[in-house]
Parts: sequence; structure tokens; C-alpha cells
Amino acid sequence: MSPIDHPVIPKGSTVLVTGANGFIGSNIADQFLKFGYKVRGTTRSPEKNVWVTDLFDRKYGKGKFDFIAVTDMAADGAFDEAVKGVSAVVHTATIFTMNPNPHEVIPGTVKGTLEAMESAAKEKSVKRFVLTSSSSAALIPKPNDPKTVTTDTWNDETVTWVYRDPPYEPERAYPVYAASKTLSEQAAWKFVREQKPGYILNTVLPNMNFGASLDSVNQGHPSTSGRLAALFKGDISQLVDLPPQYFVDVEDDALLHVAAVIHPGVESERIFAFAEPENGDLLLAILRKLYPGRKFPANFQSDKDLSNIVPIKRAEALLREMGKDGWTSLEESIRRNTEDLI
Repeated sequence: MSPIDHPVIPKGSTVLVTGANGFIGSNIADQFLKFGYKVRGTTRSPEKNVWVTDLFDRKYGKGKFDFIAVTDMAADGAFDEAVKGVSAVVHTATIFTMNPNPHEVIPGTVKGTLEAMESAAKEKSVKRFVLTSSSSAALIPKPNDPKTVTTDTWNDETVTWVYRDPPYEPERAYPVYAASKTLSEQAAWKFVREQKPGYILNTVLPNMNFGASLDSVNQGHPSTSGRLAALFKGDISQLVDLPPQYFVDVEDDALLHVAAVIHPGVESERIFAFAEPENGDLLLAILRKLYPGRKFPANFQSDKDLSNIVPIKRAEALLREMGKDGWTSLEESIRRNTEDLI
């Protein structure tokens, strides 16, 4: 018998997914709907994202998914209406502007997280809160460095680095994002320790997400899936400045979020969604294998991420308990990410 045969959140309950129009958020919503839950999604503009509602209405029937507008997640009480009557909250919404000024990114990200948590704490029906953190809250890997990462690893080094004096050079943009995820996750754990809300907090730390869009016409290739789509088209610029790192297929990432909400054995955990390492040269090798008749750029990145990610085993075990046979391979994820581009 699987642990999820007796989920802590009963099927048919409503789960709030913030940022449900995004690459990760839409896939999380999709997985909850597959498992028999109702989903309320937030987005800044439901009118601009009607395709999400239309997609889920077609797949699961009308009335299973609905949108509510949250125009500014850092506003006081931003999520008060959205949380009404829900049994769990998955907070994926974040600031991903690649602005190199930490003062214009970090405060809004942290406040958005705390606003969602405070709203959820006021709603007695909420029993689980899951924060989509980031691999970068634990580390930005250094090439060829066999660093050991545990559930106690935090990227405090980057937080210190991004708050150096200006000018805010462009290369500070990704570290600023990493610092925002580090500080927002730390703020979330602090909130639970101090405020003791009536729900359990779990966090998921995904690495680079690849995989299929739910609707390639309307969604395109958002977020990090767009970097791989650009490489398919011959553009290395979106990957060349990123270090070699782990990846995770977006469906696996979404399924781990579901586990963090419904699995009775997951309480107060940091779940590391790291499937296997990738770098530019490996991505190109797989693309050449999948599409032997297509010309791709020359190799550009041979360094490797040698990090020893200890919590990987726990995450993979959760995937298996959720009914999946381990991680989706890098090759399969790349195929899903690019097959609509042919």
C-alpha cells in the first residue's frame, strides 16, 4: 500500500497554486488535477491567461480549475481572498526579472512569500503550505567542485556577494535571483518557527527545469525550457553564462510538489529536485543524437557540476511512492522540450 493511499489532504479538496500560469506552476496545477484535486490558481491577469482555464476545462471538465487575480503579491493582504476555503497552498510565484539590483528584487520576493504565508495562517482550512524555493537557495555550483550539499546547506555566500556596493553589473542578475530565493525560504522557516501557524511547511528546491510545455502554442517555452529551445535553434547565449548544474524534468518537479502537500510522511522537509547533472556540451550531444540531420552550434561548456547532492535519494524515493519509476532522464526531458520545434 502506498503512503498516498491515505493523503493528508483528501481528494476533491481545493489547492491554491500561485503563479499557476508559469512553467512550473501550470504543471503543478496539472498534476493536482490528475490526482483528483480542485485547483485555484493566481495570476496577475486571468484575462491574459484564459488558455490555462480552457486547457484544464478540456482535460478535466469545467469547475475543476479557476483563476483569481493577484496583481501585486507583495501588497498587504494580497492573498487573503485567494486562500479562502482552500486546504493547501503551493507558492510558486516569484520575481524573475533578472534585475541585478538586489534592492529591487529581494524585498518583493521575501514579502510575497510572507504575505502568502500570513494569509494562509489566517485561513483555518489550510493544513499544508509548500514553497517553491530553488536549487540556488542551497548553492550556485562552482565548476568541477565536489561540494557536498545536505538539507542544511544554504547559499549565504551569494547573499553577501550580491549586497556589495553598486554599480550593479549585469553579471549580478542571476546571483540576485539566487539570493532572493535563499532569503525568502529562510524567512518562511523563520515564520513557521515564530508564528506557529496551523499548517505544515515543506519546501521544494528545483534545479534547471526542462520538459514539455502544457500548451506549446499559448505558453511557448517559458522559463528555463526556453533556454533549451534557444539552443535547439542555434543560440547559446541563454546558457553560456550559467554554470553547469543539475536539471529536473518539470513533471517530476510538479509531482514532488504534490508529494509535499499530500504525503503523510513529508513534514517540515526541504525536498531537492535534482535529477542529474548537465552542461552545455552534454545538452548538445543529446540534441545531436535526437536530431542527427540537424546542425547545432559547436561545443561551448565542458566543465561539470560535481556536487554531491545528498538529499537526491529522498526525493527519488518520494517520486516512486507517488507512482513514478524514478527520475525522468535528461535525454527524455530534452526530447519533450524540443519535439514540437521540428
